[in-house]
Amino acid sequence: MGFATVRTIVKDTVIVIWDRLQAAEMPIPDHDKWTSIADKFFARCDFPLCIGALDGKHVKIKAPPNSGSKYFNYKGHHAVVLMAIADADCKFIVIDMGAYESNSDGGIIQDSAFYKLLNSNNLNIPEPTFIPGTNTTVPFVFVADEAFPLSPNMMRPFPRRELTDEKRIFNYRLSNARRQVECAFGILSSMWRILLGTIEVHDTFACDIVKAVCVLHNMILNKEEERIPFISNDELAVEARTRNNDLPACNRRPGNEAMIIRDKFMSYFVPPLGKITDGPSLHREC
Repeated sequence: MGFATVRTIVKDTVIVIWDRLQAAEMPIPDHDKWTSIADKFFARCDFPLCIGALDGKHVKIKAPPNSGSKYFNYKGHHAVVLMAIADADCKFIVIDMGAYESNSDGGIIQDSAFYKLLNSNNLNIPEPTFIPGTNTTVPFVFVADEAFPLSPNMMRPFPRRELTDEKRIFNYRLSNARRQVECAFGILSSMWRILLGTIEVHDTFACDIVKAVCVLHNMILNKEEERIPFISNDELAVEARTRNNDLPACNRRPGNEAMIIRDKFMSYFVPPLGKITDGPSLHREC
């Protein structure tokens, strides 16, 4: 077959994969689904009322025509950003694809359709409830790193300066939960090796390819649960000490409500109330 023929077949195929599988393998969660996600995060990551781990992955592409520096990053290559939220099983709940590499993760998420729906309370997220075993009411939250904004429904670590023991514990527990999205990206890249190099197609076509492999990622994990990785507690301890060393912090000042909610989680995590239970580890290792 000619180059143009193969290109057309591949392009049509990845678009059909997304159009046909997205509703079944990556549907927008309803009230019950969000609750189920939170239960698994609490069981596996010891973080209550967490409904997703948020992060961005930079996918290398060839330089688009007349794009200037929009897709260019400090590492010297062009890329588009896959912004994703993963559940405790390392499956993608929501993805946003195609943002410019030159934008920050915090800026990308604030411009996304997901963030607008979150702020307008249109994601079917359950109402705030009690942290298990307490009389403290907090909303369901997503966990993210320092590059993302702190809001009532999005928790990020405390800044590294002047950390108290309580804040270090909170950062460790948040890192524990947030690792699920990093594992999701690791599984995705290991199964779909095209993501390890430069995708030699136009930026729009590259986005279609990434969307297709994300929905196939969910389909495979739904059918083959043994592929879900196991994270050991020893690895999590090392990860917590080295987390966020090179991350650019989001400069947007959080509101008082968001900081109060984060402090409530911090207070819960301080032993003995929020102590991690003994017994066989439920964490999964990449």
